[in-house]
Amino acid sequence: MGWRRLAVRLGISLAVALLPAATFADDIRLLTGPQQTSQHRVGGELAARLGPAVDIPLTVVPTAGPADILQRMRDDTRAGGGLNLALLQADVAQLYLLTAQGGNREAAAWLAPLRVVAPLYNEELHFIVRSDSAFESVQDIREARINVGPAAGGTALSVATLYRLLFDTLPAADKLSRLGHEQALARLLTDRSIDVVAMLADQPAPLLANMKPEARRFVRLLKFDREHPTAAVISRVYGASALRAASYPNLLEQDVPALTVRLYLVVHGEPEGEDAQRLRRLAGAYCQALPKLRSDGHPKWRDTAPGLPALVPGWHYSDRGTPELARCLGVAANEIPDACLPLEQALGLCRANVTVVAPATAAADAPR
Repeated sequence: MGWRRLAVRLGISLAVALLPAATFADDIRLLTGPQQTSQHRVGGELAARLGPAVDIPLTVVPTAGPADILQRMRDDTRAGGGLNLALLQADVAQLYLLTAQGGNREAAAWLAPLRVVAPLYNEELHFIVRSDSAFESVQDIREARINVGPAAGGTALSVATLYRLLFDTLPAADKLSRLGHEQALARLLTDRSIDVVAMLADQPAPLLANMKPEARRFVRLLKFDREHPTAAVISRVYGASALRAASYPNLLEQDVPALTVRLYLVVHGEPEGEDAQRLRRLAGAYCQALPKLRSDGHPKWRDTAPGLPALVPGWHYSDRGTPELARCLGVAANEIPDACLPLEQALGLCRANVTVVAPATAAADAPR
């Protein structure tokens, strides 16, 4: 199956507009989710804090979602250099890794240049069903008609990835719909042409938090069954959390076990020269700014731990940027967790037995 045909099946739009024309070397681009999302607001706060530290503007660019971001980062070759950064959800890598493992080498080429500068916060996966639905858990939705939102959005990508991990296949195209969340909820309850409305959002998601007390007579949220045989596989990509009754008091009587998706601050490629220096300064500035962001910034900053955890398979830390962050955090360069799995090595995503090292060493400037 060709990559473009696969993308259509996944609901990923590759025919997106390129970034507007600009003087490429005069700014650092930070691509985020759509303008109304927390991702975009968090990106704006990052730009305001970090731009002065690197003596160059950080231009925050809203996009339609992860598929749009990947296309733009791949196609935006900057004349005279320049950094392309993005906020990307962790399960992006898993979907492309599974696609490459299935024989599509081009999928690996999309993933290979991306490197994580710093892990950020979590967003929660919500699965909404009718109150009389036979589904009890996310593991029950194999035959469900699922609304995944816009084709290039984060929800569509997360549903495709999670479905593949749960059922070892992709959802059938005729079982997917791409309506806005409010319209999908209306269809769920009126003509019942939709069984599940999926939504990736940081809680409390306003659409659910603003529901009236009678809402629980009509809809409920599916749990993720942590005792299910698939739970161990899922935990390698998604975090465990809960949809809290405190977040949705008119919908939940008690917390519901759920999955989270981690957001990463990602750079495209391992920059050289002045761009490498800017990335190092940016990483150090991020470390210095994080306490203030956690105390005064968007609420999701409180969910951003000041550490360097192991990454989801398919991701690797930046040789250029992350060591500066590690030094600020008091983490030795050789303690940054960054294993190269055999499959990733075979696909050319990393080199075996190579760890992220401090930029002061000669190895720091070797291609990864």
